[in-house]
Amino acid sequence: MVSNNKKAGSMAIIGGVLMLLAGVTGAAAWKALGDTAIEITGMGALGTIFQMLVLIGSLGGLVVILGGLMVSLESVSIGKIMITIGAGFGIIGLIIFLVVTFMGDQPAGNFLAGIGLGFIGLVLTIIARQKAE
Repeated sequence: MVSNNKKAGSMAIIGGVLMLLAGVTGAAAWKALGDTAIEITGMGALGTIFQMLVLIGSLGGLVVILGGLMVSLESVSIGKIMITIGAGFGIIGLIIFLVVTFMGDQPAGNFLAGIGLGFIGLVLTIIARQKAE
């Protein structure tokens, strides 16, 4: 019989792959936020911090996949943290995608075409995180 953690890990891995395929990341949001923060504060050092966040955000699906592997290998707490981080950045990317899409010329068509895989991937990662014990 397959354990709940192995099922949750598999779900997270599939969700992470779907996120990568759909390009659901929060990298663009953190880049824009970092540029704005530097412009407002004049502190160039913030650029390094936000560059790290962009890097993590661009690898959101990969972080979820690694978290799923950790859950499957019974390193549940580390895996759950990784899934949370990856899914969190993915949700930010999805929100930005939705805003940009609805500001475009054909919001309904672009929305249906672009959100499918990413949304399903995020839902799977959230369910996987909840199921991991």
